[in-house]
Amino acid sequence: MNKQKIKLSQLEGLLKGVADDLRGKMDAADYKEYIMGMLFLKRMSDVFDQKREEVRRQFEHLPKEAINQLLEDKGTYGDTFFVPKRARWNEGWIDEEGHEVPPIKHLKESIGAYLNKALWAIEDENPETLSGIFKERINFNRQVDGKPVVKNADLEKIIKRFNDFPALINENFEFPDLLGTAYEYILKFFADEAGKKGGQFYTPGQVVRLLVQLLELKEGMKICDPTVGSGGMLIQCHQWLEEQGKNADNIELFGQENDPAVVALSRMNLILHNITKYRIEYCDTIAEPALVSNGQLIKFDRLIANPPFSQNYNRAEMRHPERFTYGFLPESGKKADLMFVQHMLSVCTSGGKVVVIMPHGVLFRGGKEKDIRRLMLTGKNADGTEAGVKHDVLEGVIGLPPQLFYGTGIPACVMVFNKQKPDALKDKVFFINADLEYKEGKKQNTLRPEDIEKITTTFLSKTEIPGYSRLVPMSEIADERNDFSLNIRRYVDNTPAPEAQDVKAHLVGGVPDSEIADIATRHAHKFSFIPKEIFKKRNANYSDFCITDKNEIKDIVEHDDSVLCKVSRMNKALEDWWQQGSKVFASLASNRQANLPAIRARLLGDIDHGLTPLGVLDRFQVSGIFVRWWDGIKYDLKTIRQRGWDIDLVNNDDFCYLIINKYFQAEQQRIDELQAQIARLESDLSVLVEEALELCEYEPEESEDGKETKITPKLAKEQIAIATEEIGETEAQPYNDKLKEITDKEAEIKQTKSDLQAAEEMLDTCVRLKCYGIDEEIAPITEKQEIAQKQLDELNLDLSLRIASIADRLDDITGLEQINKSVASLERRTKAAQKKLPTIEGKQLLSTIAVVKRSLKEVKKQDKGLRDTLEAIDSRIDQVRQLFKQMGGQVTDEECCELILQKHFSLVSTEMNHYLDTEKRALIAAYEHLFEKYAVSARQIAEERDAAMKSLNDALTALHYLD
Repeated sequence: MNKQKIKLSQLEGLLKGVADDLRGKMDAADYKEYIMGMLFLKRMSDVFDQKREEVRRQFEHLPKEAINQLLEDKGTYGDTFFVPKRARWNEGWIDEEGHEVPPIKHLKESIGAYLNKALWAIEDENPETLSGIFKERINFNRQVDGKPVVKNADLEKIIKRFNDFPALINENFEFPDLLGTAYEYILKFFADEAGKKGGQFYTPGQVVRLLVQLLELKEGMKICDPTVGSGGMLIQCHQWLEEQGKNADNIELFGQENDPAVVALSRMNLILHNITKYRIEYCDTIAEPALVSNGQLIKFDRLIANPPFSQNYNRAEMRHPERFTYGFLPESGKKADLMFVQHMLSVCTSGGKVVVIMPHGVLFRGGKEKDIRRLMLTGKNADGTEAGVKHDVLEGVIGLPPQLFYGTGIPACVMVFNKQKPDALKDKVFFINADLEYKEGKKQNTLRPEDIEKITTTFLSKTEIPGYSRLVPMSEIADERNDFSLNIRRYVDNTPAPEAQDVKAHLVGGVPDSEIADIATRHAHKFSFIPKEIFKKRNANYSDFCITDKNEIKDIVEHDDSVLCKVSRMNKALEDWWQQGSKVFASLASNRQANLPAIRARLLGDIDHGLTPLGVLDRFQVSGIFVRWWDGIKYDLKTIRQRGWDIDLVNNDDFCYLIINKYFQAEQQRIDELQAQIARLESDLSVLVEEALELCEYEPEESEDGKETKITPKLAKEQIAIATEEIGETEAQPYNDKLKEITDKEAEIKQTKSDLQAAEEMLDTCVRLKCYGIDEEIAPITEKQEIAQKQLDELNLDLSLRIASIADRLDDITGLEQINKSVASLERRTKAAQKKLPTIEGKQLLSTIAVVKRSLKEVKKQDKGLRDTLEAIDSRIDQVRQLFKQMGGQVTDEECCELILQKHFSLVSTEMNHYLDTEKRALIAAYEHLFEKYAVSARQIAEERDAAMKSLNDALTALHYLD
C-alpha cells in the first residue's frame, strides 16, 4: 500500500497550529522557543527510535539482556543523537525514587518541568553538538508572578498535535530538507507576528539571497556571520553552494549572537538543515568576540551580516581593541555601525570579502564616521598624512529600497568590502542605486527575483547603467564638493525627471506628439503598438483624442492585433523553450545524479535566448520569470530526485484539475451540470418565494437590531399559514398551490444536491483510484470488513457458549447424551427436568433461559445488521474493482511524468503572463494619464462654461427674471 509522505504544507500547518495554541499568552518573539524546542525534541526522539529499532534487529541473535545493554549504550548510535530515557517521546521510564514516569506523549501533570528536564538531558548526553542550546534558554515552565505563562492544558494540547502527526524521520518526508524548510518558514511566520522584535533574529530571505550572491563563495572557505540571528545567512550560503553543484559540506560556518535564546534558535536551525560543520557562540561581537582559537581571533574568507542599527557600546568592556584600526566612534549617540564593519574587516583574510547591511547614515555623517571613511578609502588622515592602515577596501555601495526589514523604516544599503580589489577597481568605488525597484507591500516591501538578478549581475560585472549604476573614481569622492561622502544619490541620481506639462495643450487643446512618442519609446514599442485608434493628427506637433472615454483605452490596447500577436509570439517562444527543457526534466527521475545546477544554468540561458530578443521583457525580467518558477518547483525537484514521479505533486488542491482534465472530464462535466442546475433551481425558488410574499401582501419590517428580515422559503411558508388561517378552502387554494410549488422546488433542490454530493464523492474515488491504485482504496474497506466479521463471529460464539453452558447443566442432571442446543429445546428439557431439580435451582435455570430468550432477539437484530454491513462492503469492493477496471488502472510513471511536467509548464506560463500583463497595464496607464492631462483644455472648459451661462441666461430671460 502506498504510504503518503509528509508534505511541507502539512508540517507548516502543524507548526502554525501550535502557534495558534500559544498566541495571546505571550509575544511571538517569545513563544517561538517553545515551538522550536518541542519540534526539536520530537525530531530527536523519532530519529533515535528509528535507529534503536535498527540496532535491535541487527543484534536480535544476542540474549535479551545483552541487547538491552547495547540499546542503552550511547556509543551504539554513532552520529545519531542519543536520547536518554527521560527525553523519549514514546517510552516511559523509572525515576530515582522508583516511580514510573509516563512517556512524553502521555504526560498529564507538570508537563513544563518534564519537558525542560527532557531537553536538558538530551543536551547533557550530546555536549559536543548541543551544549548551550537548551539549558537556561528554553523554559517550558516559565512563570510570571508565580503563575505559569503556558498552562498544563495548553502544553498537553500541543503534545497531542505532535502525537497525531507522523514520525519526523527522513523516510516520511517528501524531500530530504523538509524539516529545515519548515523551520525557515515558521521563523518567517514568527518574524511577521513579532513585528519590530522580528528584526532581532530574522532578515528577509530575498535580502539574504542578494548578499549571498554578492559573496562569490567557493568550496573550502570559512564563512562567518558575527550577528548570526537565527542562522539564515549561513544556511543560505550552504544552500547556494549546493545549487551551484559544489560540495557544500566542504565549508566551515561560524556565527556569534548576544541573545541566548536566539543562539539556541540558530543552532537548532543548522542541525535541522542537516548542517554539521558549524560553530555558533554566545557573546557581544563588539565587546567580546568569542570566535577565537588558541587565544587568537579566527580569520574568515567571507563575512556576511545584518548588524543591529544604531547601537551604543562600552569601550571599557571591550576585548581585542586592536580590531578597530580605523578609530573608535563615540560610545553614546547610537553610532556604533562602523564598529561592526571594522570588526568584520579585522577578522577577514587578506584576500577575503565582507558584505554587510548598513543604515544610510554611515555613508554621509560627519565627525569620526567621516574620518573612518577617509581612512578606509585613502589611508590618509585629515591633514593628508599616511595613517599606515589597509585602505581602498570598499568595492561598492548598493542602495536598497525602503522598508525591506522588520521593525525599521531606516533607509539601508549594502556595503561590499574587498581586501584584494582587482587592478581595474583600484581607487574606485562602484555605486548602485536600486531603491526604486521592488514590490510594494502593505507593511513591508520585498525584492523581486528580477531586482536581485539585476543588482547581482550589474555589480559583479561592474556594468554602468545611466540612473542605476556607476564606477566612481576616488578623486571624485575625495574632492571638495563630496568630501568623502558616499551618499549614493551624489553619484547615481535616479530621481525621475519632472513630468512634462505643455501649456499650449492645456490652454487650447491637443496632445503633444513628443509625449506620445515618449510613451512609444518607454512602453508601446514592446508590443509594436501604434495608437491610431486613440489619437488623430491635429497639426505638425499635436494630436487629438479619437476617444471620448478613458476606459476605451484599455479595450483598444488589449484587442490590438499587434499586442495580441506579440503576446502570442511570447507564448510560442515559451512553448518552444519548454519542448526542449521538458526533455531534460523527464530524465530527472531515472538519473538521480543529474547535475541540477547545470540544468538550471542551461534552462536559464535558453529562456533568455528565446524571450529577450522579442523585446517585450528585458533580460532581468526574463530572469525573474525563471527564478520565481525555479524557486516554486525546487521542492518538486527534490521529491522527483528522491522518489521519482510522485503523483502527490499534482494530486493536491492546486493541480488536481490536471488529473481530472486528463481522465475524468465526463465526471467533472456531470458535477458542473448539477451545480448549474442547483443555481437555476434556487433562482426559481427565489422567484416563487417573492411571488408567495406578494400574494400574502407581506411588507418586510426592520428587526430590533436594524437588520432587514431575510427573504427565505421559511418566511414564505409562515406568511402563507397566516394568510390562510381564517379563510375558506376555496379562497386558500391559490396560497396552497404556491405552497406546493415551493415545497416541490425545495424537494427538487434537495434531491439535486444529493446527486451532486454523490457525483463529487464518485469523482474523489476515481481520482484516488487513479492516483494510488485499488489496494490503497480497498484497504480501509477490507479493514471494516474484517472488523464486522469479527464482531459477527464473537456475537455467535457468545450466544453458543451461553446456550452450551445451560445444556451442560441439564446433561449433568438428566444424563442425556446429545441435546439440541436451541433455546426452545433447552426450555422444553428444563421444564421436563424441573421435577428432578431442587426448586431454587430449577427457577434459576429457567430464569437464565428467559434472559437468553430475550437477548436472542437483540442478537438476531445485530446479526442481521452485521450481515447487511458485510453485504454492503462486498458490494462496495465489487464496485471499486469494476470502477478501477473501467478507468484502465492506476496512473503509470510515464503518465505521472507528463502531468507533473504539465504542471511545471503551467507555472512558468503563469509567471510569464503575469509579467506581460504588468507591461500591458503600464502601457494602458501611460495613455490614460495623457487623457487625464489633456482630454479637456482650458478653452474647452471656458466654452462649456460660456454655454452653460448662456443656457442659464436664456432660461432666466424666458421666465422674465432678466427683462
